Amino acid sequence: MKKYLFGLGAMLVGAGLMFVFTHTEVSAESGVERPDIFVCSEEPTYGLWHCKTKTLDCAYSNPNMSCVKKGLFK
Repeated sequence: MKKYLFGLGAMLVGAGLMFVFTHTEVSAESGVERPDIFVCSEEPTYGLWHCKTKTLDCAYSNPNMSCVKKGLFK
């Protein structure tokens, strides 16, 4: 009877540890990151297109592109 109770106790401890360690697991769908929308002006001004995202301001002239991060502390 002691072996039976010991085995049952060990299984309960193992199941508890499995629950604790896998309880914080994150599913793959919740962490999906999509890139920001990249929007450019329709007509070039002085041969440059002005392009923006939420975090970048860019100037594009074939074949060069230059971007600056928006905001001071972001």
